[in-house]
Amino acid sequence: MKTLKVAALPRLLIEEGAFEKLPDLVAESSVRRIGIVHGRAVWSRWGDRLCRELSSRDIEFVEVPVSGEPSPRIVDDIVNTWSENKPGLIIALGGGSVIDAAKAVAAMLAEPGAAGKRSVKDFLEGVGSTIPSGASLPVYAVPTTAGTGSEATKNAVLSEIGGFKKSLRHDNFVPKLALIDPLLAVDAPLGVSAAAGLDAITQLMEALMSTGASSFTDALAVSGLVAAGRAFPALLQNPGNVSARGKMGYAAYLSGVVLANAGLGMIHGAASPIGAAREIPHGLVCGLLLPGTVRRILMRARAQEQRLLIRKLEKAAEALNSEVDDLAELLDGWLEDSGLPGFGEYGFTADELVELAGATGMKESPVLFSEKEVAEIFLERL
Repeated sequence: MKTLKVAALPRLLIEEGAFEKLPDLVAESSVRRIGIVHGRAVWSRWGDRLCRELSSRDIEFVEVPVSGEPSPRIVDDIVNTWSENKPGLIIALGGGSVIDAAKAVAAMLAEPGAAGKRSVKDFLEGVGSTIPSGASLPVYAVPTTAGTGSEATKNAVLSEIGGFKKSLRHDNFVPKLALIDPLLAVDAPLGVSAAAGLDAITQLMEALMSTGASSFTDALAVSGLVAAGRAFPALLQNPGNVSARGKMGYAAYLSGVVLANAGLGMIHGAASPIGAAREIPHGLVCGLLLPGTVRRILMRARAQEQRLLIRKLEKAAEALNSEVDDLAELLDGWLEDSGLPGFGEYGFTADELVELAGATGMKESPVLFSEKEVAEIFLERL
């Protein structure tokens, strides 16, 4: 039997109204001072209620908003502000970027000798020269979008536009709690929800096809795709569909679990250089590249008679209520229905995309694309 190793997972609660339980869960931790990293929109609706409930339990808190893709400077600024009177626990209330920022803040506040003295940049893979010790404050992740699965992973992705998009990573950085309440997501703009959903679907599909996949990750990936296959088109039709929000939250969580245990493919190898070049939503990049990538993987799998890969694509298609020959077209249709913009609307040029194709890694892709093939996939979405 193939060796099976499973990464650490958070305690999980998925429930309509689960947010109401968060103050009691914090109180159970015995921590009396917490830090809250949040998105502005969700805080404007839910922040006052959370603050009242925490105060009624004699829990002190400090809070800070994070918007856009988190940078090392954003993390450093929060750490420097909180280092004199450190919280004992961090709540991340927002999308994947907020959760990534919160995990990085929790790690840097606990890193021996680093809080307020060293930049998180020193600890980033491929950027800094220092390996994180693994020390971290506990993180309670409360996602308000269903996309990256950051609530289930050990890495925090940070970016410098024009520079890099890299991870702070350690097994101990997995959140202690993932609390998923679909009610928190119903007011999210359709474009945000669509990009996030396509990110989750991409991660599930890439993990299913990954060279690092196992029977364990395959089962979870298919389960996530079944949920997304029902929920994502329903969400496009009615963003206020709470049941669909809950199913997408489940799918996104599983996408984080499988990426942590199976790895991802070329699309995520492309997302790093593209995301470093422009401030563009990560989920949008994934959604733009998914149909063309799937179309070419199926063609290559058939040409090379890769029966296992073909069977996995058939499973993905079945989960998404499609035939395998129509899978790429289904994904194209979802992208069109989402109304998401192409690369050109973010200032990318054809020459730039061709150059970025050369910086794209294959990761655990079952197909090794040439630089020319990658460029073709990029240019289709210009």
